[in-house]
Amino acid sequence: RLDLLCRCTHMAQPGADDAAARFEAAVCRLALRLQPPAELDGRDELVRQRMERAMKTRWRNARVAIFGSAGTGLRVGAGSDVDLCVILPDEQRGERARARLAAADAELAAAAMAHPEAARQSSLLATAEREERMVASDLKAQKEKAARLAKRLAKEGGGHDNEADSPAAHGGPPPAPPPPPPP
Repeated sequence: RLDLLCRCTHMAQPGADDAAARFEAAVCRLALRLQPPAELDGRDELVRQRMERAMKTRWRNARVAIFGSAGTGLRVGAGSDVDLCVILPDEQRGERARARLAAADAELAAAAMAHPEAARQSSLLATAEREERMVASDLKAQKEKAARLAKRLAKEGGGHDNEADSPAAHGGPPPAPPPPPPP
């Protein structure tokens, strides 16, 4: 028990100065105050069992587990709550899904063995489609970057010192001609 440990620790250090002994005593008192009462363990299990019975009225395979500080024994004081986790297993659905995936994998493997050229072409097509998506994404990013640059340039007033820096030199629209002089 913690109170016994605190007493033994204090007695195991003969000659300790008063400040160290007072500090140790304060830590032991705090630890004893924070230690939850033993009856909480029984209460927690009763709460878990009642919750599990209630859940099983609706879901036959339901289970309830204690977790958190009450489950690990690290709770502080008697006022600590009890965290419960309700587990509703659905083994049949999971098993059926795994069986369907395994069957689909087997069919694909059999098709690849029976028609290796078709499997190779399918793989090449999938690779080409992935590359096409990447190129489209890169193109979109470049267009967005160009639009941001054009917006910034327009905000700054154009500012092209030479024709090589103008948007027209990079495939953009040519700059507008200057307005005619007033009559």
